Amino acid sequence: MTRPYVFGSNFKMNQTPIESAEFYRELAASIEIPPDARVFIIPPFTSLASVAEVAADRSGNFWLAAQNIHWAAEGAFTGEISARMLQALGVDLVLIGHAERRQHFHEGDVDLNRKVMAALGAGLRVLLAIGETAEERGYGVSDETVLRQLKIGLHGVTRNQLDRLTLGYEPVWSIGAGGTPATPSDVEPIAAVMRGALGKRFGNSGQDVPILYGGSVSPDNAGSFTSLTDIDGLFVGRAAWAVDGFIATFDAGLVGYRAKSTGS
Repeated sequence: MTRPYVFGSNFKMNQTPIESAEFYRELAASIEIPPDARVFIIPPFTSLASVAEVAADRSGNFWLAAQNIHWAAEGAFTGEISARMLQALGVDLVLIGHAERRQHFHEGDVDLNRKVMAALGAGLRVLLAIGETAEERGYGVSDETVLRQLKIGLHGVTRNQLDRLTLGYEPVWSIGAGGTPATPSDVEPIAAVMRGALGKRFGNSGQDVPILYGGSVSPDNAGSFTSLTDIDGLFVGRAAWAVDGFIATFDAGLVGYRAKSTGS
């Protein structure tokens, strides 16, 4: 396996700065991250400075991430956050294209591409989330939807930027408390489509881009997703909002990843 095992959680609009900093302290003191794994947490903007302070000595395989970014370096964009601002806080990675941003804040593929290019251009890592809705799935256009989001989202990205890119497949119909849990058989063909598109776009370099799965993931099913050929890790919601749950899901996913790499 040339791709690392990547695991993380987005805390959405939850946690105060004190709560996020304490979460990091407990997690960092408890989790064992092997050399071929990467871990990230995505607290709210208001928590980034507090987490960065207590995580100042974190290793390179533990990333602090932000939930969004604006494509402009500065300007009259009230309420927005630039790459330069995030870098000043010590942020490593930016989540772009989460389903809730696409749905509730009407972020389209072209604007998300501008964000991807701004983040990568500033030297930040990017987690680009893509996925189809229940309606799109019902019409049988899941492949076309994720391909459109991937192709537009990565327009202009170069091969020498791929080492800072991770993709997250999160079927919209499966995420959240009311989602319908996806099965590995649902995820496997979509992940293969994504991997094929990366290869077509970037050649052999596209095979090195990690693809994560997110959607109703728990310790019980984590390993069944990471054992899939084209899934390299997990992007987890509420199951990882407590330190014990984070570690249990991380460990379960690692078992699946290890089984795949050893062929067992």
